Amino acid sequence: MTSFDVVAKIRRYTRAKVGHSGTLDPMATGVLVLALNQGTKALPYLGIEDKTYHAKIKFGLRTHTGDIWGDTEEEGALVPYDEAQLKAVVTSLIGKQNQRVPKVSAKKIDGKRSYDYILEGKEVKQLYADVEVYAIDVLHFDVEGVEFIAHVSSGTYIRTLCEDIATGLGMIGAMSYLQRTQVGRFTLEDCIELDALDTLANKLIPTKEAIQLPKIENERMIHFVKNGKTLKLDIPEDRVLVDAKRVLRSL
Repeated sequence: MTSFDVVAKIRRYTRAKVGHSGTLDPMATGVLVLALNQGTKALPYLGIEDKTYHAKIKFGLRTHTGDIWGDTEEEGALVPYDEAQLKAVVTSLIGKQNQRVPKVSAKKIDGKRSYDYILEGKEVKQLYADVEVYAIDVLHFDVEGVEFIAHVSSGTYIRTLCEDIATGLGMIGAMSYLQRTQVGRFTLEDCIELDALDTLANKLIPTKEAIQLPKIENERMIHFVKNGKTLKLDIPEDRVLVDAKRVLRSL
């Protein structure tokens, strides 16, 4: 199920305008932050620039999608390695980087998603994206694959990260499992399953509570904002919430 499918299902159920925080691979599970109606305007301000994933790699396989559900392009030998070698490879992938974007992705090229070109049998140019990998914690490893937790910036492709780990160990590899466990401050505990939509109302978060920014509640200051006047505030953030009578008025 694609992220669009999820949005469509929630839209039908709620009869509301629905937006999401970022595409999740069709075969993946986990956190997909959704916003309803006016809340969709707040998506850029939710502080969801970082994400955490639980992933697995299968060595000895390369596919056109970068995961085990794609068409096999190559099969390769399994190469023995030790913990020190794996640690060195993982450490080399921490930090800011210009990451290769999978050609089967939702990234747009000339206004059209990359995977649409692939479905049409057309070649697409290789794209790259500036991302940052904050941490990679290895949970398990053996000659057949690696299981890990990755904390990354928004826009990071875990499929590419899996392939890069395999390459660093002298092998080819494909992602065999992916679960997004956290988006910003939102975790799996904040979510509901799609087959439990009758509990949706219990999980809805008011927009002004979801946005973690300083808040203006002083009526005089709110009046100034409404009339286009500039306020000087001693705060590190460059945006604030304007909250009058407990109703979000402005950002």
